[in-house]
Amino acid sequence: MQVLNRGLDDTSHKYSFAYNKQTTLPQQGTAEEYNARGISHTKNGEYDLAIAAFRKAIKISPGYAEAYCNIGIVYECKGEYHRAIEVYTEVIQHNPNCVEAYNNRGIVYGEKGQRDLAIKDFNKAIELKRDYAKAYNNRGAVYRAKGENDRAIEDCSKAIKLDPYYADPYSNRGAAYRNKGEVNFAIEDYDKAIELNPYFFVAYYNRGIAYQEKRDYDLAIEDYNKAIELIPKHAHPYNNRGNTYLLKGDSESAIKDYNKAIELNPELAVAYYNRGEAWLNQQEWGKAKTDLITAKDMGLDIAAVFRNGYKNVEAFEDKHKVKLPADIVSLVRQGFRYRYPMEGKELNSDGESLESPEVLDLLERFRNTGTPLGEYVKSSPYFGIETVPTEVFVVDKKTRDELIASHPSSSEILKSFLRDQDVRRWQVEPQDQWLLFTYRGIEIESYPAVLKYLKKYKDLLSKREDIQEWYELQFSLDEAEHFAQPKLICPKFYNRQTFAVETQGFYCGYTCYIIPTKDTWLCGLLNTLAVEWFYSQISEQWETEELEVRSDKINQIPVPDIDATQKDLVRKLVDYLIYIQQQPTINNKDLADSRDIAVFKYFEWIINGLVYEFYLSDILKNADRDIFKYLMTEQLPEMDEIPEDKMPVFRSLYERLHDRDHPVRVNLFFQDSLRPIRIIEGKW
Repeated sequence: MQVLNRGLDDTSHKYSFAYNKQTTLPQQGTAEEYNARGISHTKNGEYDLAIAAFRKAIKISPGYAEAYCNIGIVYECKGEYHRAIEVYTEVIQHNPNCVEAYNNRGIVYGEKGQRDLAIKDFNKAIELKRDYAKAYNNRGAVYRAKGENDRAIEDCSKAIKLDPYYADPYSNRGAAYRNKGEVNFAIEDYDKAIELNPYFFVAYYNRGIAYQEKRDYDLAIEDYNKAIELIPKHAHPYNNRGNTYLLKGDSESAIKDYNKAIELNPELAVAYYNRGEAWLNQQEWGKAKTDLITAKDMGLDIAAVFRNGYKNVEAFEDKHKVKLPADIVSLVRQGFRYRYPMEGKELNSDGESLESPEVLDLLERFRNTGTPLGEYVKSSPYFGIETVPTEVFVVDKKTRDELIASHPSSSEILKSFLRDQDVRRWQVEPQDQWLLFTYRGIEIESYPAVLKYLKKYKDLLSKREDIQEWYELQFSLDEAEHFAQPKLICPKFYNRQTFAVETQGFYCGYTCYIIPTKDTWLCGLLNTLAVEWFYSQISEQWETEELEVRSDKINQIPVPDIDATQKDLVRKLVDYLIYIQQQPTINNKDLADSRDIAVFKYFEWIINGLVYEFYLSDILKNADRDIFKYLMTEQLPEMDEIPEDKMPVFRSLYERLHDRDHPVRVNLFFQDSLRPIRIIEGKW
């Protein structure tokens, strides 16, 4: 079975509240007293009262850096990460030796997924204070999030050596051991964490998962019970205890727990899926279908989850001695797979991954279809500009306008800027951000307004470890010429085939990966399941939930040896998708506009099917599942041949190609009956 557990990270002890160390209680009405009061309010979740208390401390003592730092903690607790980073950065500017500010800003960067920046801050905190156990623990947590479990264990062990009575690194190290499959070591660490802190909710919860993985179900339930006792309103322990009951065959108890989890957190998609599976066990088909559809609508890939648990419908039916209704079968089989199900891999006695001969043959078939991407494109792909500290070099429109108004020369080095979160599949959505492009070797005196602005951050910029002038970025003017070229962009974390066409000359941050090319048809190729599957196999990133762009691996993606007509067809479809995606009806939740969403998704499906045909031409043609020849008879129009309002044309084309008897739809629908495509989509 495939019930979904979620491990939890603890944040309550990772912070370092800043305060003046003293042996007597602070007098009432002093800055120290208000700071202490703010800390108390924060621990009680009274965030507005906490901020008021810290600001009162600052008003009494304007130079009170500790109170500023503690305001950052409150903003982070409220989820206002940008404001928290601003506060910590300001503290560091005024007090470059404030280790708490580096530690706490590192935590926020980690929460935002900016792990390299987080590690950099923890490194600085450790440099300033070599015995800073919290920074070692926190850095270990980030290494674990990156999948670097050995480095996580090393850091947590260092934290434990520095402070043997510090419970958090035991829990954190336990999680790293569990990620490595060393469950017994994990349990030993959770035991120690609980011994040191008998109220350690996260340690009980995660130890429950470890016991569940060992099939010690009664011990797992005991730990979930304790976690629920400590925090009765937390949904996850109920969900996981329900999973354990389900594994024991007690569907009724499982459903009660899933009900409670959903009551506490109606957005917990995994609880709906798990309850749906429990209803399947009880043959409550209607209730199961409702829950599975809810989980799917919330973004959970229920087909992949079901396959990972049972491999196929027949295995479920055999295990539970039931016959699933046709609508349930369709539900758990349908949908694109957004991540390759790594759980399907086999391991040898040493824990090393073994590939099936079919997978190896399929990989070799892909490699033999054409030229590696790194050879196909004429210029080498690259990452964007390192802008750290981003809050200094990337400004909003208001600041841009003020700089230009102060001195017109500023416009020469203010460049339209993209971040990774501005990249969608097919196109970019810029958020009016501007880069101060103070390139290496710039004559900064020629830009007096920019120089004046940067001088406010000179102390911060001077502490960067790179060899450059304090006001410079690590990018030359020659290197920047790349940005003016047409290009494809994807975020550093390569998931859900997120490549976009960019032709307006935007500059990009270092979290963007850039392929300089005019061949927009490549965007169609790269945004398919076939390419993601190939990349997931060769990148070998089994320990992380996200696939990260690695240039040496991206360059290995084979570009099929197809003719100009085939490339042109994909290019037209990419043009269609970019146009459709820009229409307001695509982002409208009104059911009246749902047809346009269907048009968009169907054109994506067509590209996906074409790319299967490019890689597996003989297999699809022999099975009469190819679609290129039928699409060519449609003579798809160029964008400039379509009237200004193009949606009626696309809707009409969709209705024709989506007709149940049209060979394009028929062949697309049955492509996943072929064994190689079932392997790619994780349906084997």
